[in-house]
Amino acid sequence: MSLPEGDTIHRAARKIQAALGGREIALADAPSPRSPIHSRSGELAGSTLELAEARGKHLLLHFSDDQVIHSHLGMNGRWFVRADGRLPYGKPWLLLASGGAVASQNGGKILRLVSASRARNDPALLQLGPDPLRPGFNPEAATERLLAYEPSAAVGEALNDQSLIAGVGNVIRIEACFLPRINPWRKVGDLTEPEARAIVDATVWVMETSMKRGSRPKQIYGRSRQPCPRCGGRILTHGQGDDNRVTFWCESCQH
Repeated sequence: MSLPEGDTIHRAARKIQAALGGREIALADAPSPRSPIHSRSGELAGSTLELAEARGKHLLLHFSDDQVIHSHLGMNGRWFVRADGRLPYGKPWLLLASGGAVASQNGGKILRLVSASRARNDPALLQLGPDPLRPGFNPEAATERLLAYEPSAAVGEALNDQSLIAGVGNVIRIEACFLPRINPWRKVGDLTEPEARAIVDATVWVMETSMKRGSRPKQIYGRSRQPCPRCGGRILTHGQGDDNRVTFWCESCQH
């Protein structure tokens, strides 16, 4: 099962909007005692889901009573959406149902019920960079942001920063460096403008392709010590950044 990244959250938002958008919530529950909103989920019963939207790796559910569910799946959370009325097994952190439509979240990094005003002013959301899957994304501006990033930072590490481009996760950044033949250990300050633009364009392509196919295109992710599909060179792997994110690159064709 792939880790949640921006494409995952956009797919979840679209599914939730299609299933519950414009509907009055008949059942709102958080049966798991581990849920951060275990005692508050019932407040959503009787309200209408007006909009489900993704911002990078964050999911926001806007309700008619001026309340917002703010969700971030982290590494292990999952959203499940069904249209057949079947409730999920176990005790989800959040369960929303209307008619035969059901949406539930299990686990995650963030799950909170806040006012619309608080959501609008949430520092975690305000500091997000542009999201390639949201309307108005400007690749030229994103390229300028990358070129203006800390020059001593490695490219692969910079792409993990959600204030640069929101929604990029480990798989996306690895493939976005591979496509234009950029070594993820290169310093940002060494990039030329065409190279930076190529990374941005590759990031957009990976995320948009994932949305169309329903899964991320992977050429080297998870292929440590295997031959590169492009040149036959060896694919290397090593942890990168403060979070020691596993990083894959071809020793021969990525420079």
